[in-house]
Amino acid sequence: MVTILSDQFSLVNSWINDLRNVEVQNDRMKFRRNMERIGEIAAFEISKGLEQKELEITTPLDKIKAREIAVQPVITTILRAGVPLFQGILSFAAKSS
Repeated sequence: MVTILSDQFSLVNSWINDLRNVEVQNDRMKFRRNMERIGEIAAFEISKGLEQKELEITTPLDKIKAREIAVQPVITTILRAGVPLFQGILSFAAKSS
């Protein structure tokens, strides 16, 4: 499944515009943060297609059935330039213990 995040207007379009803008490219912090944000949105969209498993959780009121990612994905980056994008994906993908 291919998801094109820029098909419909969203904040991703604004962040990509900033990445392309020569004036904004000189602001390294803003450039990096926009890359991280795009990674976070990408992780969210990718998670919709991952295999899920059902589990039972005990809440203060009752037991409920919930879904969770069946197998934690392996995430890596190849190029140094992809590190901010990787950080954004990792912030959503890291499962809390």
